[in-house]
Amino acid sequence: MNTSLTRRSILAATSLVLAAGLALGACGGSSDTSTKKQGELLNAGLQAEVQGDYATAKKNFEALLKADSTNKFAHYNLGYIAQTQDRDGKEATKQYEAALKTDPEYGPALYNLAIIKTANGDDAGAILLYQRAGTANPTDANTQLNLGLLLYKTGDTAGADAALRKAIALNPELRSRIPANQQPKG
Repeated sequence: MNTSLTRRSILAATSLVLAAGLALGACGGSSDTSTKKQGELLNAGLQAEVQGDYATAKKNFEALLKADSTNKFAHYNLGYIAQTQDRDGKEATKQYEAALKTDPEYGPALYNLAIIKTANGDDAGAILLYQRAGTANPTDANTQLNLGLLLYKTGDTAGADAALRKAIALNPELRSRIPANQQPKG
């Protein structure tokens, strides 16, 4: 599966949904004009991100945050851009945490923050985030897969089996991504 293509498809669909939500006032704003402008900034940022123009995307998301400092979508996308560009994850972490201040159960921010924690060796912190992400979005098979693999790594085979079974139930194709010695029992 081409993850770049998948990310682009998700961003394109998200762009349309989020812009429509902003146009309807779903993300706040003090007036119809400012709400429309925020929607335009978000849409332009998402479109630039889909095209790989991260500088333009970042500029649009930062402008959106000047209008609405609590916009979780702008924080999340700035975090994603940072996560693709920095090695230690500090800026991405800052942005994901800002998104989570607005919406503590925002699944995409929880998921990506868990990836950073795993990369930085904080397995316990990552497990907690994957669990929250799984609660926020119970149909996300990849969250369950990552949680299961991480639980297996930490020695919680019962928890790992449960998470991996759920991942496979949600998306049977994920079975091939689980090492033979970690396949769930039952």
